[in-house]
Amino acid sequence: MWRGLAVIGVLAAGCLAGCGGDGRLVIGVRPGQPGLVTRMPDGHFGGFDVEVAHYVARALGYRDDQIVYTAGTADADLVVGVTGPAGSRPIAGPYLVTSTDVLVRADDLSIRRPRDLARKRVCATRESAAPLVARFGARWRRFFLAEANLPAACAPLLARGGTDAIVADAPVLAGLSARYPGRFRFSGRPLSTEKYGIATSTAALRDQVNDALRRMFEDGSWNRAVIDQLGVLATRYTTPPSLDR
Repeated sequence: MWRGLAVIGVLAAGCLAGCGGDGRLVIGVRPGQPGLVTRMPDGHFGGFDVEVAHYVARALGYRDDQIVYTAGTADADLVVGVTGPAGSRPIAGPYLVTSTDVLVRADDLSIRRPRDLARKRVCATRESAAPLVARFGARWRRFFLAEANLPAACAPLLARGGTDAIVADAPVLAGLSARYPGRFRFSGRPLSTEKYGIATSTAALRDQVNDALRRMFEDGSWNRAVIDQLGVLATRYTTPPSLDR
């Protein structure tokens, strides 16, 4: 008990001295990613990424009224959901290791693996579609790919038959599927592995965020967030990932 309190004190002192000078912590998130980041009717954000960010912010010593979420990342103290290099920003985590998957209509049994998409219409962001473009080539991209700015834009297309599949990260697909109960299914074969991290402004802050994530893993909060926010994927993510050194 005392050791945990000591860690909270160190985190709070370190971040309050080094984060937003106005006493706020600004956190960049990725809207339009159901399951991970969803804008609620009251204007607030919800989702797995937001639960992770909120836990970290509280561990760093911030009150709820000092935590600000933004879709802009340039001036954010933390950026949640980073899946690749963040320039010169040190990255904490990963807090989730997942995969890029394929979502299809529940009654479409013609798509069971990635190669079945060779002559199928696919909706995806440029980033998510990259493995398929690399596999099938520029001609496939021109005739079969509907590029979307956000995965959420693909769900109505799939529901009405305007596309045959959506390619996105598994938590996002689970979030989209939850909006259309019983109408979609996962095809069963992932395309690639993705690690979600948190970009920070300094190496010292990265270490503090990693300490906060470690506590989240150990006290059960991470598991509860998975169950609450990722629904059908809870059985995939039963164990927190190992933090990068």
